[in-house]
Amino acid sequence: ICPRCGNKLETKQNFSIDSLFYAISSLMLFFVLSLYPLISLTLNEQQLDANILKTVYVLVEQDFYIVSFLVLFTIILAPVLNSIIIILVFFQVKFKKEIFKKSFLYDSYYFFKNWGFMEVFIVSLIVTYIKLIGMVSSTKFDIGFYVLLGYIFCFIMSHLRFDASVILDD
Repeated sequence: ICPRCGNKLETKQNFSIDSLFYAISSLMLFFVLSLYPLISLTLNEQQLDANILKTVYVLVEQDFYIVSFLVLFTIILAPVLNSIIIILVFFQVKFKKEIFKKSFLYDSYYFFKNWGFMEVFIVSLIVTYIKLIGMVSSTKFDIGFYVLLGYIFCFIMSHLRFDASVILDD
């Protein structure tokens, strides 16, 4: 509060440590997510399942190179690198040690933030599940799908709690 006029002064927001915890949690959940299948289905007595990394492999196997690269970049690389950037920013701000240039981190944060499409991926999984219900003997969401929900929650919360202006502040 200003002692002269009594108005509330604008206070500088500190870096929220919550965004760091959410970013670390999202990286740990992504590691778990890469181990477990997302969806399983049975077709002609054959069990099929795929985890997030296997989806890229299957696309490459089917000669969909461009689509597999887009899935690899937008579903795997961009979100993971974005979480790593949030962690790097925290360490640079906290320990006042410049590992990367501030402008590079700022540009990278927004670039990877705009190119991460995990939300679209989960919607496509749900649509796939709905479409496959009548076509296959059985279909179900596996543990990886529920880990994916937790991952997306932590990933989105790390962005909501992160103040990108802290990167450029001196």
